[in-house]
Amino acid sequence: MEEWQQVLQEWYPREINKTYPIKISKQYTSNQRWEIYEKLTKDQRKLVDQHRRYLINSRFMEENYLAATDWVFEDFKINPFFRTKRRQQKLYCDCGRELKVQYVVKSPKTGKQLKLGINHFAEHLHVSPQIATSINQGMTKVDLALDELLWLKQQNIEFPEDLWQEYCFMLYQNRKLKNPYLPDEKLTKRLADFRLAKMPIYIADHQALSHEIKQIEKQITGSTKTLRGKKELFDDFSDALEKDVEAFLHQYKIFLQKDWASISIEGGRKQSIAFFEAFIATLRKTKQMAGRQQKTEIERLAQDQRFIQPAIYLFIWEQYVRYGFSEGFFDSIPRVMRNGFLKVLRKEKKQKSYELQEETVPRPKIVSEKKWEELAQSVKEKGTIPVLKNLEREGYQLSDEQQEALHYYRKIEYVARSDKTEIRRLLKELL
Repeated sequence: MEEWQQVLQEWYPREINKTYPIKISKQYTSNQRWEIYEKLTKDQRKLVDQHRRYLINSRFMEENYLAATDWVFEDFKINPFFRTKRRQQKLYCDCGRELKVQYVVKSPKTGKQLKLGINHFAEHLHVSPQIATSINQGMTKVDLALDELLWLKQQNIEFPEDLWQEYCFMLYQNRKLKNPYLPDEKLTKRLADFRLAKMPIYIADHQALSHEIKQIEKQITGSTKTLRGKKELFDDFSDALEKDVEAFLHQYKIFLQKDWASISIEGGRKQSIAFFEAFIATLRKTKQMAGRQQKTEIERLAQDQRFIQPAIYLFIWEQYVRYGFSEGFFDSIPRVMRNGFLKVLRKEKKQKSYELQEETVPRPKIVSEKKWEELAQSVKEKGTIPVLKNLEREGYQLSDEQQEALHYYRKIEYVARSDKTEIRRLLKELL
């Protein structure tokens, strides 16, 4: 088991023997398809409808079914009360026939809409029988694609939560890498939607997600970065992803880049240390403000500065308010800005350490006039060397003048204590 898998297993113990299908070959009839669809939750039906709409629109664009007409595909709707006695909210073709599935086409020139059944395109749009058949076949392929989801749901296959957690963890670690991997945004957005609706995902998407994990794992292999981190920071990361996946992915991709152009207002010029010093001072100042005043002030500052995009400026402020200058802050801000903040903060730390050291080292005591008189008496009695050693032990520091006076006295002292009696006598007469 890899290091990252061990960490994730510790944080989120996995369910044992939980596998995902690798192949299906099921094709439902229209009625079978409808029966399964009706059992889905409201959110699940909404997701299936959105995905069907995407597939249909893609099919119309790729095959260009309506190129020879003045119409384009716009929407489709499902009749929840098909062939029931309830008249409200039913769907009909423009010819009056009740529809299970209604296709809406629109004229870009006139804005007119037509509401049709799948078998009514030739009748109402005057397309050739061959095109009408192609449209029918294309919609059948859409149904077959959705059959996979319906089959997985019928087999009680759930959203692969364990694999999703692995992916989120790899995205989290990916931000710390020297050469991060750029994830598949469309895949991530689609899977987040399926997770929210508690729907199983396509087998191809399951395989694609596993591939994304392996790609990031390749980048991690050989990296010296530690993979443990803090669980609470990973939880914050996952919450942000789930809260607004599109905004998160847009921001995530920008923050992985090493180019200042991705966050600068213009020019992409790297900012100086002075910029970070001013930014840090602003962050600290506004954090002390209260309530609405704080938010108003930082929004004003974000708009007034001309260095980085206001949205990035505000995001960095939000992260500072949340984490301070801790690991969580540096984990979440653009990688091109991390070093700038760290350089200034390290410089501050070094300066504070120096100042603290200065404070802890005792300042030397000054030799006052009174102390000097005591010292002079002691020098006469004990000599210069013992007195100076005692002064040093007591923490006294002589002034330059006091040191010079003692220097000359030591010369006199040397002669005065000479063994030559005649020299001492003559010196005494001179003094």
